[in-house]
Amino acid sequence: MMHIKSERVLLVAPNIFSVQLLASNKQIRHITSVDRVFPSIHEMVPNLIVFDYDYLNVDMEKILRRIRTNPYYNKIRICCFKSSPNRKIDSFLKVLGVNHVIYKDELYNPSKATVNYVKSILDSAVTDLLVSASF
Repeated sequence: MMHIKSERVLLVAPNIFSVQLLASNKQIRHITSVDRVFPSIHEMVPNLIVFDYDYLNVDMEKILRRIRTNPYYNKIRICCFKSSPNRKIDSFLKVLGVNHVIYKDELYNPSKATVNYVKSILDSAVTDLLVSASF
């Protein structure tokens, strides 16, 4: 059976991504403001939300709790992009409903397992954006 990747992705991160890449890509919506998360979810109905944890760490718990307690959002997968692993924080994110955690450190020196893991979660367009933002 073929694994179906995300068709619509909401990316919540600082404004470090190429505007040209995002403007031409209709499957990815990039927002930088926390107050635009839920209106954007209602507008585009994403399959996957990618949060930059380092950018949103203050508001992350509140956003995740709101998403996971509302049945309207139950089919949305959540991915966190972090700079480095932290066992305590990563465990807490998993408890709050994060499906996948990707580390910047792993993208700098990716192993074959890391590359396969990231490719199984994200489309190549999203992966390329994350890699370009991490450099």
